[in-house]
Amino acid sequence: MSLFDWLDILSVLSDSEKNNLEIFCQKKNLYSWEKLFSELQEANAMYIVKSWNIEVSKILNWEKQVLWNVSVWWIIWEMALFWDNSKRMASAIALDNVELITILWSSIKTLANKKPELLEKIKGIINERKN
Repeated sequence: MSLFDWLDILSVLSDSEKNNLEIFCQKKNLYSWEKLFSELQEANAMYIVKSWNIEVSKILNWEKQVLWNVSVWWIIWEMALFWDNSKRMASAIALDNVELITILWSSIKTLANKKPELLEKIKGIINERKN
């Protein structure tokens, strides 16, 4: 059983593809109030929140605006990877001690090129979050 069997966005992948992806993933831990990334930073990975949650915010008119909270089993920062500029559009900070699964850009890009259905699912999430 793969670590990704529960994640709907990766349901288009075969068991073998999920297992291969899992080999190239890394676990990452953040402490409460530790920053995962900052706005305008170069994007090189997307993350799956495995425990607790992360606040995503942006500075607008010199004030911090909370855009949303990313909860357990959601992906975070696919947007920067699939837009042309590849810069983070917001900052992300752990609200508690957080455990993440890191999927490197090269791994997800390879899979998205092989599986157009995966790319469509990712674009769907991006469109949902933009609105």
